[in-house]
Amino acid sequence: MIGPNLEIFQLVNASANPPALLVAAAQFSANWLIYVLIGGLVIGWVRGGSLARERLIDALATAVLALLVNFAIAASWYHPRPFELGVGHQLLPHAAETSFPSDHATVLFAIAFGLIQAGAARFWSGIALLAAVIVAWARIYVGIHWPLDMAGSLIIALIGAWVIGRFSRRHVWKSARRALVRFADLVVNALRIPTWLYPRS
Repeated sequence: MIGPNLEIFQLVNASANPPALLVAAAQFSANWLIYVLIGGLVIGWVRGGSLARERLIDALATAVLALLVNFAIAASWYHPRPFELGVGHQLLPHAAETSFPSDHATVLFAIAFGLIQAGAARFWSGIALLAAVIVAWARIYVGIHWPLDMAGSLIIALIGAWVIGRFSRRHVWKSARRALVRFADLVVNALRIPTWLYPRS
């Protein structure tokens, strides 16, 4: 796998003299796009109704499960980053820590697939999936991840979405999800946040 992994990396990674605008876009995407998406999820929770909030719970549960798998892999296998091996061009500072899989890409792919399996609107799940693809490209472009890392993230996210999708059909999961949404309403009521800002479920 090192052959195709290296070949694809060299195709995607920045050249020796990359365009400044493309570098800026890649650096922003690699570091900050995940927070933009998380901000969108927060807005979706605040402004959405009970069904939207339940779907967001599924998506977040998918991300948490996928990250747990990531941590287990990282704890048991060290995979050096490209710059540790002197490969490619590094355009973003990063600690020398295990590369496989990418936490950023895993979270974004997991949220996207979690929204899809939960039945969220195609527009929003499509936006999340597009963000995941952009981040996957950007982190290879700036030289801090391998293509293999992104493939691993995608597969782990798919498995996480499948597992949560299976559990989400169970009565205990549905009850827990509704209880979380009701608890959030209780907290909002206690804080006296107006309904025009935070619609109740």
